[in-house]
Amino acid sequence: MTDRQRDPEGDEPRVISGLTDRLAERQRARRRLRIRAIVAAAVAVVLIAAAGYVLLVSPVVALRVEDVQVSGTTEIASTEEVLAVVAPYEGQPLLRLDAPALRQDLLGVVGVREVTVERDFPHGLVITVEPRVPVASVQAEDGYVLLDAEGTELTSTAEAPDGVPVVEVPVGTDVTADALTAVLEVMASLPTTILEQVASASASTAHEVEFVLEDGARVIWGSAEENELKAAVLESLLQVQAELYDVSAPLSPITR
Repeated sequence: MTDRQRDPEGDEPRVISGLTDRLAERQRARRRLRIRAIVAAAVAVVLIAAAGYVLLVSPVVALRVEDVQVSGTTEIASTEEVLAVVAPYEGQPLLRLDAPALRQDLLGVVGVREVTVERDFPHGLVITVEPRVPVASVQAEDGYVLLDAEGTELTSTAEAPDGVPVVEVPVGTDVTADALTAVLEVMASLPTTILEQVASASASTAHEVEFVLEDGARVIWGSAEENELKAAVLESLLQVQAELYDVSAPLSPITR
């Protein structure tokens, strides 16, 4: 007789029982892993939802006007005007704040030439303003209107402003716009050391720009061309006192 015949109830049942126990333990381990994975996924979903709520809905990272930093402003483009434009956006979560729309609103401020808007978490913005600079003023019925180099009307004053030349151009004619543009281009091209000396400027046409310095000397500039060269020549000529400086032909200037 074989051993299996002699011992029908020997090791085989024990082997099968052990294998069954191991399979059951593996199944339990797999179930535990699945449960852990489901719990981890659920926790992740909850955390993501909570983070989304905090960042996109709740006031935890919402804009506060008091935390907005503004730089580059002047009297013409004031900090108060900038903050007044920002005010309607207060309370909006920073991630949802429409920065391009806010920038366009800020460009609507007359004295603002360019502006950048950056988020500054958790509650602020960093706004950098490039203001428009007045380069000339034009006499009006109730005072003077300040203009920048692009001809934008910035503000008005009752008296002629110090340091900003008064511009005279023909009014209501077909050369008015071109003459004014030429004068403004010339004024914008002048170095500060010369611009501060300009008392008034005029142009009967776009090719006949001239201005008067505070000491009474007259400068004939001509057209708004070769401005950089003309300015350099004029700086040199101003070293010698004269009643007239003609730089309309900068390579052949005239003084007298």
